[in-house]
Amino acid sequence: MSNQRRLLNRQPKTLDERYFNDIRPTVYERHAKHYQFGVRTGRTLAEHLDSACQFILTVTHIAGVPENQRPIILAATAVHDLNKLDSSKRNVKTLARDREFLQQQLELACVAQFVSTDEDFELVRKLIERHSGHNVSDGARFLPEDPAIERYAAMVTAADLFDLGIPESERFAKVQKELTVAFDRPCNLYRLRVSEDRGYITALLLSAAEEILTKYGFHPLAIFSDGELFEVEVLPNKDLTQEIAATWQKKINAVFGGNIEQLVRPTKDGIKIDPQAIQQNLEETLVCVQALLAKKQAGFKFDKVNQDVNKWGNTAGEDAVNAATILGLLPVSKAEEFAISEGLKTAYLSYGKAGLKPQEAWNRIANHIGLSQEQGNALEPFNAQYGRCLFAAKAASNGMEGVKAALRESFQMRQGEQSEDSEEIEVSEEMMREVARLLKLPNTGTWQGINDLDTYINANPKQRCSLGTTSTHVEELISNNMPPGTKVQSFSNRLPGGMSAEPKRRADSIVSLAYQLMAVGANFPAVSKQDPLYLDFALPEGACPELLRIWKKFLRDIADINAEGAVTVDELKLYRDNILEFKPNKVVGFALPKRSDFIHSTVIIPVVWGDANASVALLKSLHLALEVSLSLEFGFPFTISGNLEVEAWSGSFGKVEGIPSTLQPLLGNGKYNRQEAEEILKRLRCIAKLAVSVASLQNKDDCLYDLARAAKRPLVFYYVLLRWILREQDEPNLEYSWSRICEPLNDLLESLMPDDEKLTKYLKEAAQIAAEAKLWGSSFKRTAQAEPFTALIAAVRNRKPHLPWDVVFAALIQDYHTRLDRIREHGVGATKYEQIKKYYEVLRQLFAEVYQDRPERFLDDKKTLEAAYLFFLQEARQQVKNKAEYQSVETTTSAI
Repeated sequence: MSNQRRLLNRQPKTLDERYFNDIRPTVYERHAKHYQFGVRTGRTLAEHLDSACQFILTVTHIAGVPENQRPIILAATAVHDLNKLDSSKRNVKTLARDREFLQQQLELACVAQFVSTDEDFELVRKLIERHSGHNVSDGARFLPEDPAIERYAAMVTAADLFDLGIPESERFAKVQKELTVAFDRPCNLYRLRVSEDRGYITALLLSAAEEILTKYGFHPLAIFSDGELFEVEVLPNKDLTQEIAATWQKKINAVFGGNIEQLVRPTKDGIKIDPQAIQQNLEETLVCVQALLAKKQAGFKFDKVNQDVNKWGNTAGEDAVNAATILGLLPVSKAEEFAISEGLKTAYLSYGKAGLKPQEAWNRIANHIGLSQEQGNALEPFNAQYGRCLFAAKAASNGMEGVKAALRESFQMRQGEQSEDSEEIEVSEEMMREVARLLKLPNTGTWQGINDLDTYINANPKQRCSLGTTSTHVEELISNNMPPGTKVQSFSNRLPGGMSAEPKRRADSIVSLAYQLMAVGANFPAVSKQDPLYLDFALPEGACPELLRIWKKFLRDIADINAEGAVTVDELKLYRDNILEFKPNKVVGFALPKRSDFIHSTVIIPVVWGDANASVALLKSLHLALEVSLSLEFGFPFTISGNLEVEAWSGSFGKVEGIPSTLQPLLGNGKYNRQEAEEILKRLRCIAKLAVSVASLQNKDDCLYDLARAAKRPLVFYYVLLRWILREQDEPNLEYSWSRICEPLNDLLESLMPDDEKLTKYLKEAAQIAAEAKLWGSSFKRTAQAEPFTALIAAVRNRKPHLPWDVVFAALIQDYHTRLDRIREHGVGATKYEQIKKYYEVLRQLFAEVYQDRPERFLDDKKTLEAAYLFFLQEARQQVKNKAEYQSVETTTSAI
């Protein structure tokens, strides 16, 4: 079974699309196993040619090469290493001038349609020769020629050097030298790096940086897992940190623009409003608060509120309550008054977030709702957050309008001096500090990591954070703002003293915002109680910007299948027919990003599997990740993890965290190169096909798990499959079942145990003898088919201690011969006796060489052995049947 599939099924329009749709898949099909050596050790020829072609697509676009010339340059790049394509080891110059060989290689690379005339072939020849320096000895070099050819040759040379296995600084210096010739102007390469990947928020930062750098004349050249490579004629002489931070803030604000309601949440302590909601849309935030106050009014319960009134009244004291009563400060007793009370509590909390002290906050509140100075003084003995609002609501002459005015003022104070009509966004110092810390930008100071360590050590223990850097803005993680399954509790034996509540994990505001972006930016199912797994896909190192655009469109098209929830695959079609078809689902599947801005050099996709256990969820997630990752158009490295903390890419093609020991025989250690990933995908496809072949749709996950665990000892697959066949079918037809499972089972066994064990060898040999001699019972039922083998099990189990094994097997031969003589209509003779003797001699060898004549070990495996024997018997009978049919056809043909 091929591990390659195509995901892009649309008609390509541009040259770039034609490359990714037609040419790139061919490159990998032909050269994926052609390993290189020397400075390119560790990379296949397919990866080198792909890197060069992607680079040439970008460079020819930046250089403004005419559209009729770009395909020819791409064709030359696709076959530029002709010496690696020739088995006779001729040099590049000789091969480039062999028109027939060159034409053949162009056709094999699917680029022959770009080279049609003699002039085109001559240009391809020159570019191929000059990229390796062979043109130096060519006398034709001194003849007049198009000056653009030298620029085109420099482009091909730069593309060839781009993935050279030398230190990056040396490699980029060589590429920059060639690009200076290619662009016919000064050229500077600038590598933008990000120090850590926090998911969607990092993608927004990279998009913002690219937007600003492009404004200053930078051209995106290649994308890496930790940033991007740009080309610019002159590096800017100004610090771009503030502009990038402002653009980053705009992009973050745009995300929360449609999610204000998720940032305004009711709690038992009052309505709490996230700063992002206010920064994004103050008026919309106010509307959300009013909606929540209306819900509280509708849910008013006098007895419950009266308990709070008594509690906080008793806390303040009888004298304070009497003094308040004299001034008209009576406790709430109606639903409308309760809503005002909750609004006052919300305003008080919001003023507190703006930095006001409790008394200053209540002075402003009193002014807005119409309380006198005497009434304000009478409220002072009451609790500022819970008590005052209960006794002030009835006396609020301005009612709900006063509450709205207080809320609006507190929001404006939290928002800062930013004008609603201003197009400029005021960027906080923290945002600029984060941009400088996360990105390496031109003309910025070097970040000193020791400063963050000093800050962490010297900070108050209650302000230290476990996620991000310890800064002035450290906050506890809130469960409602986190993606499903994210744990916010902290478990430690070194908790700071004086804590009254359950300890929670702390994070700086940027890391906390990263979690919120994942929660609101991914299409999680409406009901998601299970912890998700996170698939992290990264573009191949050095990918061109066009591949990112195609990848974004692919994910956008899938996300559009279900704009309000998860997207899954039709598992039956995938497992049975190997067809990847996406469909909407309300409960399980991919929680794809809602915005294309969340996709850049990497993208994190949460995947939820409902009630499936963790092992099954891991198997299904890895299967889907490999199907996408190993597609012919993409070939993306991936990571599967149970958390959002993405580690830096270590150079491996695939990484899976948390593989349980029961699945390691099937899935390995969790770190794969591309060839190992293809082998794991082959195994997963096989067990998936086996599962749907023997189990119903409702039970396929259970069967999948049983098969995955059986990989520890591959022979157990036969027992697991037989058990499921007997469980699912009232009258099992082993011949039909074997016809469905034989191919994937044999592929799976070949992958797990390439060399047949002695056990398998002897069982297959015995089954072949049984099929040819028709050694079975009087019917086609399972027990009758396995009769000669179960007779051996019974003989081993009932053997007397004083009897030698040779005697036991001799008696077994005679007993089974007698048995067949009794049940066969015409009896059996000496020929059958010899066949039975040969049959049990093979099993005697199995018993002696595999089990060392130890009956307890043999009997421990009796169920597995019987199941394997039954399936081997079906295979042998089919071979005997096919042989008889072939001989019959040959006899008929000879007679004619």
